[in-house]
Amino acid sequence: MKSLLLTLTFLLSMATLATAQKQDKHAELPGSEEVSEARVADLTRQMCNQLHLNEAQYIRLRAANRIKLARLDEIQWQYKGEPAQQHAKIAELEAQYEAECSRILTPSQLSVLRDQQQRDSVPTPPANEGGIG
Repeated sequence: MKSLLLTLTFLLSMATLATAQKQDKHAELPGSEEVSEARVADLTRQMCNQLHLNEAQYIRLRAANRIKLARLDEIQWQYKGEPAQQHAKIAELEAQYEAECSRILTPSQLSVLRDQQQRDSVPTPPANEGGIG
């Protein structure tokens, strides 16, 4: 009986240690393992509404968005002290993402996506430039 209790205690302590080590890994590399499903769902839903995706496109684009967001978080964390390197890696990621989108979307959907990305990247000027009132 004592040996059974001792064995269970030992296994429980090993499981606790394994969990603690796994949590340390997540603390070391935040965002690299898992992306918020809400972020992925929001991004994919917005794209679905704009591009009128079918179900197969939605599923494939959701997977691509999950990978993109995870990699984006990783790049931002990994290169936070090196802005030039960070921008280069993000540009590379965007090129890979656009290539994946070109495999998923139709040419007309891809055109709408590019137009939307251009509008998002160009800042809109303030409505009241340089005057009082």
